Amino acid sequence: MSVLPERGTKRSYLPAEERRAQILACARAVFARRGFHVASIAEICSAAGIGRGTLYQHFTNKRDVLEAVLEELFERVRGVLASRQSVAELDGAADAPPALICAFCATRLRRMLDAIFHDEASLRLVLREARGLDGGIDAILARIDGLVLGAMVTDLESARRLGVVETAEPELAARFLLGGVEKLVLDALHADAPVDLERIVSVVTDIQLTGLLSERTRAIGRRS
Repeated sequence: MSVLPERGTKRSYLPAEERRAQILACARAVFARRGFHVASIAEICSAAGIGRGTLYQHFTNKRDVLEAVLEELFERVRGVLASRQSVAELDGAADAPPALICAFCATRLRRMLDAIFHDEASLRLVLREARGLDGGIDAILARIDGLVLGAMVTDLESARRLGVVETAEPELAARFLLGGVEKLVLDALHADAPVDLERIVSVVTDIQLTGLLSERTRAIGRRS
């Protein structure tokens, strides 16, 4: 059920947790549309259909609202990552056909990206507006980055132990893959283009698991 107010409706009472969630949902949309620096408390209150006093019952200032939005994102990502099936739990992973491994890894990556990019507002807020604002905000973003990077490193290490992939540097490989994802997303945002997560997942999974060399070239290498 949506927590956003309908236009033209009168202000109504909401329990504290529901009101806080509504304010955060409206703030995400306002920050994404206007930018954090331009957006005002008044705009957030107008979007939520509340007075300033109501907002200040839950948050100290605009920066406090942004921090809460990012903490919400952190918890969502952590929940998704904690619930994912481990690569090591994939039955017969060491002997599974490549198509099954690719499908499994693509699903895992898509779930992780869906958690991070829950909606376009969160996406734009994290990658265009929030970085570099101040130490506290950057610290939350670093925690989110750490969660995602840690999950990718664990995946690669598990896959290496099972003999599914070969990489001597799982952490560097994970940083490379994660940086590529962020670059693809940022380019789309700067061009005001839709972010095609399905396409990104396909490309990243293909590079991660099969590399860029053609089968013909790999076959020549095996013979030499």
